[in-house]
Amino acid sequence: MASSPLTPIASGFDLTTAWQPLYQVPTTALRVGIDAAVFNNYSSSNITYSVRIAQDAVGGQLDEIISDSEIRAGNNNLAPAMIGQAILSGGTIEAKASANSSVSVTITATIVDS
Repeated sequence: MASSPLTPIASGFDLTTAWQPLYQVPTTALRVGIDAAVFNNYSSSNITYSVRIAQDAVGGQLDEIISDSEIRAGNNNLAPAMIGQAILSGGTIEAKASANSSVSVTITATIVDS
């Protein structure tokens, strides 16, 4: 079993007010472990964001791991609830924000290959 640590899996995403997939674990991988994440509010208003991890690629309310976490204007949030989370093959990371064109996302993970 091989792994690729500290691999960028999401970068430059601009969140919208609807749930959107940020990353789907490829079927060639056993799983992915999240090493780091940052949600950056580049707007001039306070914004909230939410994140869910769906192990079966179909997210729902019970998959939500961050709910309406606030980021002050011009600041960022390191999403500590995401660090160490594992996502199985085919699973997804999804996110949304309270306003369009306000929050960018970068996520780094360790990919465990099958």
